[in-house]
Amino acid sequence: LLLIDYHLTVHFHQQNEGPAGADKAIHDRDLEWLQQADVVVAEVTQPSLGVGYELGRAVDMNKKMLCLFRPSSGRSLSAMIRGAADGERRLVRDYCEDELESILEEFFSSLK
Repeated sequence: LLLIDYHLTVHFHQQNEGPAGADKAIHDRDLEWLQQADVVVAEVTQPSLGVGYELGRAVDMNKKMLCLFRPSSGRSLSAMIRGAADGERRLVRDYCEDELESILEEFFSSLK
């Protein structure tokens, strides 16, 4: 399982800023995690180029993915994310906080 979250990635990067080599190390580490993951769960409410890149790579790797979007944010989800959903390997679910646990339970139960 790889959980992609914009805020966690930004926080990690800010805590570890340094020479340009740090960016490559973060990129390589995150891609290694992605390659090792059986499934990817991404919170996609906050637009992020990095998360979009990772999701594109996950599609190329044919990873099963669940993208979670919170409509109450007032934002619109990119058509590139929502349009990638195929109902099988790539799922996009709109959610509110009180639905999250049941959505995750349903997703992980479907993997068995």
